[in-house]
Amino acid sequence: MGSRLDTWWKRSRFPASAAAPLGWGYEYWVLDHKTYEGWHQLENRITSLGRKWTKSYLAYNLASHLLEDVIVAAGGVESAFARLTAAQQKLSIYAEEHGMRAEQDIPLGLGHQAATEAWFAFADLLSWSRAVLERLERPARDRKAFPSQGLVPAIKPKRLRMRCERILDGLRMGPVGESRSLANFMLHTALVRHPFSGVDVGLAGEVSLPIPDTARKPVAHWYLLTWDEERDGFAFAGELWKSLADAVDDLLSAFEKAVPKRLRKGNSSEATA
Repeated sequence: MGSRLDTWWKRSRFPASAAAPLGWGYEYWVLDHKTYEGWHQLENRITSLGRKWTKSYLAYNLASHLLEDVIVAAGGVESAFARLTAAQQKLSIYAEEHGMRAEQDIPLGLGHQAATEAWFAFADLLSWSRAVLERLERPARDRKAFPSQGLVPAIKPKRLRMRCERILDGLRMGPVGESRSLANFMLHTALVRHPFSGVDVGLAGEVSLPIPDTARKPVAHWYLLTWDEERDGFAFAGELWKSLADAVDDLLSAFEKAVPKRLRKGNSSEATA
């Protein structure tokens, strides 16, 4: 797996300034168990095992994994981006070896197994980026019974929550948020291009992955996509990955600053969850 995920995981599990993993401790989380979807099912499960539980214990178990879930989803983006980049490199080498060039400003089409790999990797990248957003915050399935779900709504300390809200707002305003409609289209309808449609080769032999214009609203059919902006999926993926990676770094920094006093290194003698 990519090095950024490794770094994030170690940073969250073994923080330099804390005696416990980030998110470990009741102080981080809203402890009203009935704000979390699945509380009743978990209550029944714990009871069936003959274990004792408190409302705070139940809420903690519903919330304490949420930071990890975001990190894992970001690792999915990294994995997809690595596969997309590898496919791009294969295609660039092939185009160079065969002297492929566009003619009269008309891109040359290149069909290749690596192009198929690129299309699926691009779809995976957008799917995982959408997962990051939804694991940060999403509407409840039953909006009348529950508030918004995800990491951000579950955070108790006001300052930490405000910092995470700003990070989430930044993602929504950037490439991750812009790709949401396209991600939904590919998850529920089809790839934006057939996986055997290949890639384009430009005048200098550079390869590009043609993707449609930014969708401002949900799209239900291929014919409703527009292609006026001549966007390159390889370039867009790089922008999205950088934006998301920076956001995860900022998210971990926010949690590091919010470590409860009793869990800071040098003050861990009484540390309990």
